[in-house]
Amino acid sequence: MTINLFFTFFICPVTLIIFFQRMPTARNAKITYIAVWVIFYTIIEALFAHKGMYVYGEGWNSWHNIWLNGSLFMFLLIHYRRPALAIILLLPAAVIFYILFPVPLIE
Repeated sequence: MTINLFFTFFICPVTLIIFFQRMPTARNAKITYIAVWVIFYTIIEALFAHKGMYVYGEGWNSWHNIWLNGSLFMFLLIHYRRPALAIILLLPAAVIFYILFPVPLIE
């Protein structure tokens, strides 16, 4: 629980500030840059899961983090430029994620 809170409220915000500060302007460089961040986040989360600091459920595993992180970084980039469009695109994506990996809302 403490690791999750630390990751959510410290590591993520700090790394996202770095992500946006160093964003290149060229399209090809931007694609490579996002790919590096997706790989970085995926490796960090896989290491946390391997050490037992993250526990996955509902069919989720470390491999799913690759496409989740890719989606999240793309949505962050869209949100940075056009927040309303990002919210419109995120709603169906959230429904799809919930259908594929249902999380019990009430236990």
